[in-house]
Amino acid sequence: MMRSAVITAERANVAAGPADVFARLVRFFEADIRVLEGLTWRRVGYTFLVAAAFALWTATGRWLYRRYGINPEPVGIAEFFLMNRWGWLNSFMVHSSVFVPQMLALTVADNLRVSRIPRAAVLTIALFVGTAVGAFLVVLGRLGQTGGVLQTSGARFNFIMTWAVLYGGSMALIYFKRRRDRELAVALHNAQLRQVELQKKTLESHLQVLQAQVEPQFLFNTLRRVGELYENDGASAGQMLENLIIYLRTALPQMRTTSSTLGQEVQLAQAYLRIERIRRRGRLDFTFEVAERVASAMFPPMVLLPLIDALVVHGALNECNDDEALCAIARGEAGMLEVTLTRRGSARVNTEQLESIRARLVKLYGGKATLGIESALHERLVVTLQLPHAGT
Repeated sequence: MMRSAVITAERANVAAGPADVFARLVRFFEADIRVLEGLTWRRVGYTFLVAAAFALWTATGRWLYRRYGINPEPVGIAEFFLMNRWGWLNSFMVHSSVFVPQMLALTVADNLRVSRIPRAAVLTIALFVGTAVGAFLVVLGRLGQTGGVLQTSGARFNFIMTWAVLYGGSMALIYFKRRRDRELAVALHNAQLRQVELQKKTLESHLQVLQAQVEPQFLFNTLRRVGELYENDGASAGQMLENLIIYLRTALPQMRTTSSTLGQEVQLAQAYLRIERIRRRGRLDFTFEVAERVASAMFPPMVLLPLIDALVVHGALNECNDDEALCAIARGEAGMLEVTLTRRGSARVNTEQLESIRARLVKLYGGKATLGIESALHERLVVTLQLPHAGT
């Protein structure tokens, strides 16, 4: 039974041989099935037009030589078109027999997707194959005549083949240039699409930042609170509205840029917290200590404010005590920008929001940025953010 299995496996390997060879050929050439793509009536007509022009040139020269040469002959217009071997019709058929196979071979080569052979080499091979096929057709068509073409018209045959190679070479250069132009156009189009996609993503990112910075619920609640305060406490309402204006003036210009500074983010956070303090009827204290040398340091937008939001607003919105406070300290040490947020009071925090901030820091800085959390139950919660800083 073991031997039978071995024999079966060997037969399978033998049977798979031709299929494997075919698969390798397919992978080697990587050819498109539509090898005649681009073969239009215009291209065919142009080929016959060129053949007619070459035939006219050849027939005219031979007709003038025989009529006005050393030994003039009484040849007329009919002989110009119909004379055997050198007449226009015969020359047209001969040139077409060469030019059409060249055109077909170059068209097929132009559609091949060959990765291992240079495009110029593929077109050169196609040119010689097409020329060889054309020469065979010419010889085949003339063998039935007296003496055969090679014996009776060797010089003329060489003349036709020389011009055929020159013409085919010109066509190969044109095909090569067109292919390269198409590839460049496709590459440019793809680059433009990528640029448009990048601009779209950038715009979407800006819109997401705008949505995060000017949250509709926050804005509506603030305006509603302003309306309520105007009925009972006009001074607080005016102060809250002023802080909202400061917040919007700080947030909206950042929509036009992808970068920010620590000072700008602190200003935005302060305006945000002033509004929260009024909404909480003063039961929120906060302080910011920012060293002057790091105030102008580059800082990612919408990192500081979500941190504060996670600690203060969503962390314990319903557990505010009179002694709750937020202290933010920013300093630069050893090539790092460190921001420490310390909150006294209940130590609950919005962990989902912090994880979202961590994920964003990973995208921006890789493993160079850290976000640490230390908590003491019912006493304080400390969040430490460290970012790379070239200015220290």
